Amino acid sequence: MKAVRIYGKGDIRIEDVAIADPADDEVQIKVKDCGICGSDLHAFLEGWGLPTQPHPITGKTVPITLGHEFSGQVVKVGSGVDDLAVGDLVAVEPLIACGRCANCRAGNYNFCNKALAKDGAGNFLGFSQDGGMAEYANVQDVFAHKLPEGMSPELGAVCEPAAVAFEALKKSGLRAGQTVAVIGAGPIGLVTALLARIAGATRVFISDVSEVRLDQARKLGFKDILNPAQVDVNAVIREGVPDGVDVSFECAGVQPTFDTALKVTKRTGIVQIVALYGHSVNINITDDLIMQGIDVITTLCYNNSFPKVLEIINKHRDEFQSIVTKRIGLDDALEDGIKTLATDKTQVKILISPEI
Repeated sequence: MKAVRIYGKGDIRIEDVAIADPADDEVQIKVKDCGICGSDLHAFLEGWGLPTQPHPITGKTVPITLGHEFSGQVVKVGSGVDDLAVGDLVAVEPLIACGRCANCRAGNYNFCNKALAKDGAGNFLGFSQDGGMAEYANVQDVFAHKLPEGMSPELGAVCEPAAVAFEALKKSGLRAGQTVAVIGAGPIGLVTALLARIAGATRVFISDVSEVRLDQARKLGFKDILNPAQVDVNAVIREGVPDGVDVSFECAGVQPTFDTALKVTKRTGIVQIVALYGHSVNINITDDLIMQGIDVITTLCYNNSFPKVLEIINKHRDEFQSIVTKRIGLDDALEDGIKTLATDKTQVKILISPEI
């Protein structure tokens, strides 16, 4: 089968590879759609998250088949699988977990203690186990979630990034009637804003320095759009919400956006970190947090979220469909996919479809 394989920093190849039959607890799916994530871009540009020594659970090292935002149709079923059948359409929850450690048994399998790799390799399909940028993929049955009746595989592939945002909303404790600022209008920021609106936020402010990305937010129907290169974001937000927002979602992962999130959040409010940070940030714990009563909360991936996220997407199909801005084939994954995502800010979610 054809697959998009990464060997290391700057080295991605489209290759023909073999795929084994699924294990007893696995299903084999024919991949329908696979999204390109910013972390795939970091893997290509920086070698981020890739296993250079055998991963503690999978035993895999590079080369790895990329892709962790994917959906597909079951074509083979392992002997121990009884809740999925050939023909089922599924969205894949791409986590790697042992299922036996204390965190896994407590339901926090996104923090599986045995999945921690000494070289920093990720606990994801597409990083430490072959993923979905291929014609076929084997996945554990517990991580293959049936799509609601009538939902397209495209929307199934959107479930993974939506689950990242959903987990952030879940941990923030956002309630209907509260106000929100989303700092960073990339794909995850836009999905976070969508979910906050669906959850009942009365005001959703979106801030980004890219007018192209802000235009995407406008297309999604958001009105409180702010460019920090043109306006004082804190001043504008406090004109509408004098005390500051109840929850700010930091979706960019750099010092200036972290600072903005702190500034626009009310005393006793929540700064919810959604982004991953490539560098440390500076913070005055006493002045910025303790004296303000602000809690900074982080998330990593998601747990027990996919069924609810699929339900939400299914009820709001048009909104989530609108974040898919391009579909390409496997042969074009590098030039028209990963490299394009790095330079073309008009793209929100690029999907690779092996059937194109």
